Amino acid sequence: MRYSFESFTLDTDRRELWRGAELVAIAPQAFDLLSYLIRNRNRVVSKDDLMAAIWNGRIVSESALTTRLNIVRNAIGDNALQPRFVKTFLRKGIRFVASILEEHGDTHIAAPVISNEPLQKVRSAAGRVSITVLSFANLSGEPNLEAACESLTEDLSDELSKFRELVVIASGSRFVAGDTYRDMRGIGRELGTRYVLQGSVRASRLRLRVTARLVDATTAEQLWGRHFDGAYHRNPTYGDEFVQAIVSAMMPAIRQADLQRSHHKGLEQLGAWEAYQRGRWHMSKSEAFENLLARSLFQHAVELDPNFGLGYSAIAFTFAAASSAFSEMSIVESCEIAEPLVRKALALDENDTDAHSRLALLALLRGDLDAAVRKADSVLAVHDSCPDAWGVKGAALIYAGRRQQGRNAIKRYFSLNPRDIARPIRRTQIASSFYMDGRYQEAAQTARQIVQNYPEHPLAYRWLAASLGQLGRADEAQQALQQLRRISPSSFEMYILQPPPRYCSVEYVPMLQGLRKAGWKE
Repeated sequence: MRYSFESFTLDTDRRELWRGAELVAIAPQAFDLLSYLIRNRNRVVSKDDLMAAIWNGRIVSESALTTRLNIVRNAIGDNALQPRFVKTFLRKGIRFVASILEEHGDTHIAAPVISNEPLQKVRSAAGRVSITVLSFANLSGEPNLEAACESLTEDLSDELSKFRELVVIASGSRFVAGDTYRDMRGIGRELGTRYVLQGSVRASRLRLRVTARLVDATTAEQLWGRHFDGAYHRNPTYGDEFVQAIVSAMMPAIRQADLQRSHHKGLEQLGAWEAYQRGRWHMSKSEAFENLLARSLFQHAVELDPNFGLGYSAIAFTFAAASSAFSEMSIVESCEIAEPLVRKALALDENDTDAHSRLALLALLRGDLDAAVRKADSVLAVHDSCPDAWGVKGAALIYAGRRQQGRNAIKRYFSLNPRDIARPIRRTQIASSFYMDGRYQEAAQTARQIVQNYPEHPLAYRWLAASLGQLGRADEAQQALQQLRRISPSSFEMYILQPPPRYCSVEYVPMLQGLRKAGWKE
């Protein structure tokens, strides 16, 4: 059976979702959910209906249904606030509301034709890298663990599909748990996937050990591996902890591998995705000149592929950094330049959580802290593992005076992406929060670590100087101020010689008190 709606076609026999001539990657249970909603579009289906149909009556967490529903919406370009296809009725259920054309048997049109390029190239055409999650192996042989392995495999596929940089390719029934140690190159060729995530589950009394490994399917090289221990019980949500831990630990390994791959190519050989990764590497150096180099690479990425949304929001981020971190322009000017770029990214993909996180960042820089938290929370409601949203939320909470909550959010940001390009900025915000709490020793220690690791990044120097002033170490504080003036006179002026931008204005008077104790005079 084929169901057509707008530009989409759902083929239940082939278990494929098409957008025009493009095959859309969608996790198996999300496919089942969409198919069920379409087949029952004449009524509102309840949560119990879905549990019975999709999970065969097995009890799962509320978040499992929400996650798969979000994946469905992402796949078909729907929006929960203004739904065109899938509408939620509060406390009632869900209904598919778009018009459907049904096609039976051989009367339907031929399936869209893919080009004759190798499958892996076709599935990387949009600039994203592909990954497949193989069925996790039950090493204990306990029947109760079979459902846990199945759920873990599905939930990992669903969670990874939230990352806009990834295409999650279903492995299908031909790759079962017993096949997880077979030739990775063969799996990569057959599925057209760059990476393979495989793993196992083992139970011992009341403890459960989940082991996961990331393999580059083009070389069969293991890039990352780790085991995770937890309690073994029947609570259906316990698997969520393993999923979040695996994804948080594995994503930096994928990004690092992609970055290393791009370094082996000259600029003229780079594709859009590789230029984007190279740009992030330059930006991660956290220096003003590197920020300019990053911008040129992001621009190169969108010139190669005008539909590469991540490139536009990355260019916007370089302008935000140019103002807030390096004081090369005013906050107002950078936001005026950045916002149209973010809107462009969202016009290409309204479900792009990275771009929505950039809107939260712009709200933060404009001083609307409540809006920044709301926008970040709206991203996290869809994608709880989005590091940018956690980082912006943490900063906004700190500036709003909810400093412990802000530190917790930024710690979550670091756990999701410890190599992220904004890390010296976020660590500086933790240093400033310690200072505002009167924890001057911790503030000084944190700020000193930042300037040691990023000596050309200016933000932490003023907090190092102010903290040392509060601790009575005036000579060291004066040295920090001199260093700040040397590397970034414009930052010294923006944040010390005059009232700073609105978003961080609450810190100004307390910071001056510390600088005055160090002997600084306006």
